[in-house]
Amino acid sequence: MEPKTADFRRRALRGAISFLFLALVGFLQPAAIAQDSGSKGKTIIVLDASGSMWGEVPGGVKIDVAKETVARLVPSINPGIELGLMAYGHRKKGDCSDIELLVPPAMDNREAILTRTRNLIPIGKTPLCDAVMLAADALKYEENKATVILVSDGIETCGKDPATVGDLLAAKGIDFVCHVVAFDIEKDKNAGLDALSSKTGGLYLEAKDADGLYEALNEAVQAAVRPETALILSARNGAGELLDGVNFEIYSGKASEEPSHRGTGGKFRTPLEAGDYQIVAKFGEASAEGSIKVPGEETTSYELTFEATGLTVRGALTKDGSDLEDGLSWKIYTEPPSTTERQSIANSYEAAATFQLAPGIYFLAGRYEESRAEVEVEIVEGKASDVKVIFGSGRLISQAKMSEDSDVITADMSWKLFPAKADSEGDRKVVAFNYDPKSEMVVPAGKYLLRAAHKESATQKEVEVKAGENTEVILTFGAGTVITHARMAEGMALAEGDLGWKLLGPPNEEGKRRQVAVGYSDSESFKVPSGVYLLQLKRGSAAAEQEVVVSAGATEEVTLTLNAGIWSGEAFMAEDSKEPVTDDTGWKIFSQPNAEGKRKQVTVSYNEATYYLTAGTYLARLTRGAASVEKEISISPGEKKKDRFVLNAGIVVLKGNENHEGSKIRVVPADPEKTKQVALAYNHEVRAYLPAGDYVATYDHKVNGEVQSSDTAFTVEAGKMLEVSLQ
Repeated sequence: MEPKTADFRRRALRGAISFLFLALVGFLQPAAIAQDSGSKGKTIIVLDASGSMWGEVPGGVKIDVAKETVARLVPSINPGIELGLMAYGHRKKGDCSDIELLVPPAMDNREAILTRTRNLIPIGKTPLCDAVMLAADALKYEENKATVILVSDGIETCGKDPATVGDLLAAKGIDFVCHVVAFDIEKDKNAGLDALSSKTGGLYLEAKDADGLYEALNEAVQAAVRPETALILSARNGAGELLDGVNFEIYSGKASEEPSHRGTGGKFRTPLEAGDYQIVAKFGEASAEGSIKVPGEETTSYELTFEATGLTVRGALTKDGSDLEDGLSWKIYTEPPSTTERQSIANSYEAAATFQLAPGIYFLAGRYEESRAEVEVEIVEGKASDVKVIFGSGRLISQAKMSEDSDVITADMSWKLFPAKADSEGDRKVVAFNYDPKSEMVVPAGKYLLRAAHKESATQKEVEVKAGENTEVILTFGAGTVITHARMAEGMALAEGDLGWKLLGPPNEEGKRRQVAVGYSDSESFKVPSGVYLLQLKRGSAAAEQEVVVSAGATEEVTLTLNAGIWSGEAFMAEDSKEPVTDDTGWKIFSQPNAEGKRKQVTVSYNEATYYLTAGTYLARLTRGAASVEKEISISPGEKKKDRFVLNAGIVVLKGNENHEGSKIRVVPADPEKTKQVALAYNHEVRAYLPAGDYVATYDHKVNGEVQSSDTAFTVEAGKMLEVSLQ
């Protein structure tokens, strides 16, 4: 194919002359170069509300950090800017269509944005590609200047490729930009999120914590509303259709040897500095060159025309099957499948897609759900090609029941499909998964292991999928139900509150049990596959467990008895004290000593002491400052008991001179044989809890830069407060 170089140069010359004429007289006329009016366009913030937003970063839980960031930022945005809000993953678990435009772009809608953001509850998946595409559609990006700001803490989980979406949006948009704020995502693990921004000329910003998210989102918003200097290059055929696989190079001035910017596709947008540039475009064997002047704070467009041949692609499950109508994605490569890290030159999500390509050999890769196929295609100049790709796949339709006689389950299902045979290391890679009660998966023909889960129940079955056929299966969990209750002692009413339940599976070869279910209600209902389990109960420090046999379709009601009581301790400063004290008290409960005379700490608390304890005898220790007392306690099954602890101590407040520098107060018993320090403060005042008795306070301080020291004797009486002045 001969390049239309002469035609291109004539167009470039006309564009340059038109630009000079426009600058002189301000007259608008069609030309190869067109300047944007400077409109800021509309902006939509797409916010991730998927389940992973419950994770934590420095500053708090991610969804809370995001809400606080929006609350800080949005009110400061100029009310004249048309801003909107979209979210995904906030309404349904496992639903890739869970995307909602919460607030359409408008002026003076900031309160609505803040309200809808506050009400978001993360729950679902991460269909970020579809969300960005829907946001672009809502902005009418094929007709207007438009900006999308994506804030995501995870990668795409609904089968779309961010780089492909970036190519599509850049190609179709009149002036479309997508800025990406990657929240707690490593750049080398972002699965193409940076390509989504770079291919549309947007920013890729990383945020690791609350402050970082605010800074990144603010930078993206500011970039969306401020005037930008940018260049849009596009290449079309004679019919005005965008081409695929054009390589653009932009050089800064005539003397530049290396391009300052590169891009591929039918359209390429890039921000740059105002100035003069040389443009080189290559399409197959054809090439063209030209020059352009890019003014500041405007978007300048430049269009080229090449001859191209159309390639139309369609897909079907079998050779004789009908064409698939949706759910397809296509990529065009110039390198064969064996090439590592090859880059696609064209992409599409249309079922019947048409690519405008230069003559040559290409590799067409198609994907339909979890099925993939690739064929080699030759493009001949002037001869349109129509290719039908056969995936050789079938549809697996799955449902589940708790038992043979029960109805099919309509909620809380999860499905995973694995190869029937494990690899050499005994592992299986997930082929497909979803969370629909009635699962439908399109996969290549073959044998698989289908695994289903419902709440705590799980089952699996080997299935075979045939090309072009629907394979329908119903899995039965063969599960039963365990209903739990608890009592503190035999003959007592059922316990309520502060209960923790665990259901453990059978022990493995190492004797370890896998946790199957957990709950914290007074009465739990666990649905699990039939088998033998260990049910464990804890209430405070009291515990009980029992082996439970679960039969398919049956309900096993189990009541565990803790054989425990409720014990409370009260702290008093003196024998005649009428009111207990709680502030600054510490309690510890120890078991009876073992054969070596050592005690195990059973529980600990501060200020208040009320415990659920298994019936028996313990050692209780109370501490308040330097005062301490301990004694044996006992509790019987079902008993509610309170014991009195007397510290035989008082409170002393030691005061030095607040104007002294370098103050230090140290307190020791007055008895010279008891030298253990009982209070210390690097201040002019200290408040201490001390056992009744005689003490000496040493007061160190500086006077005129010299350290002076004085000793003051005092006596502490049980249950009383004493103030001592130190000189």
